Amino acid sequence: MRRVVQISDLHFGNNDVSLLAPLRQAILTLEPHVLVISGDLVEHATDVEFIQARDFLATLPGPQMVVPGNHDLPFYNFFERAVMGLSRYKKFIHSDTSPEYRDDEIFIVGANTSRVWPIRGGSLSSTQLKRLEAQFSAVPEELVRMLVTHHPFDLPEGQQSRLIVGHARKSIAALAPFVDVLMAGHIHLSSSGSTAARYKTQGHALAFVQAGTCVSNRNKGENNSFNFMRVGDGLNGEKAVVVERYSWDKQQRVFRKQDSEEYQLGKAGWARCEANKEAEVVTATPTEAP
Repeated sequence: MRRVVQISDLHFGNNDVSLLAPLRQAILTLEPHVLVISGDLVEHATDVEFIQARDFLATLPGPQMVVPGNHDLPFYNFFERAVMGLSRYKKFIHSDTSPEYRDDEIFIVGANTSRVWPIRGGSLSSTQLKRLEAQFSAVPEELVRMLVTHHPFDLPEGQQSRLIVGHARKSIAALAPFVDVLMAGHIHLSSSGSTAARYKTQGHALAFVQAGTCVSNRNKGENNSFNFMRVGDGLNGEKAVVVERYSWDKQQRVFRKQDSEEYQLGKAGWARCEANKEAEVVTATPTEAP
C-alpha cells in the first residue's frame, strides 16, 4: 500500500515555530511515498511568509503535492487580493496550482478552489470540473483516485455546512463515478467519513479525509495534527484507505497517533470499516526550527 501524508493550514506568519522540527521528524519517520499540502501555507501572503513556507517545505520529503488556500491570496487587503491574486504563491511555492501525482497504485490531482471573492469561501469553475472529469476518467479504475482541494466537499454532521466548497453537489455528481477519496483542509478540524449521507450518488459514495492545522496558532478546540494514509488494496482485494490522525502531545512534545479509520470500496461505494484505536508515538526530537 502507498503511504500518503497530508498536512494543511500551516499559516506561516501565525504559527508555532516550536512544532516545525517535530512535524518534520514525524513525517520523515513515516516515509511517505507522497506528501500532500492542502493549502493555507501562509497567513497574510507576504514575501517573508512565503519564503518561510518555501524553506520549510524544502526540508520535507518529496514528491510534494501542494494546492493553494484562501490565505495564500492577500487575505486582509481586498484591493491587493484582487490585484496580486496567487502571484506570490506561484513565485515562491509553485507555478502549477493543479498538480498531479501518479504511480502504480494511486492517482492524485490537486485543484485550486480559492477565489478573490468570497474571501473565505471557494469553488470549482465549470472549466476546472470538466478538466478534472477528463483527468480522472482517463485513469484505470484499479488505481485509488484522490482529489486534493483546500475547501472541503463534505463534513461530519454537526459541523457548519457553509464551510463546504461552492457548487459541491454539482461537482460531486460529476466526479463521483471517477474519484475515490477527497482530501481537504480549511476548517482546522480533522475528520473522515463517507459522502453517502450528504450526497445521493447511487453506488458511488466517496471517502472524505479532512486535515486539521499542523503548526498554526489558529486552533479551534483541537490540537495541531496531520493525517497519515495507507492507500491501496485491502485484505479482501478491494480498494482501501486507512486514515490515521497524528495529534500533537504537548506534554511529550511529539506527534502521537490519536486514532485510525479504515474505508473500503464496496457495492454502494466507500464506507467505514472497523478502526484500530491503539495509539502509537512517532518520536520527534525538538531542534531549532528552520
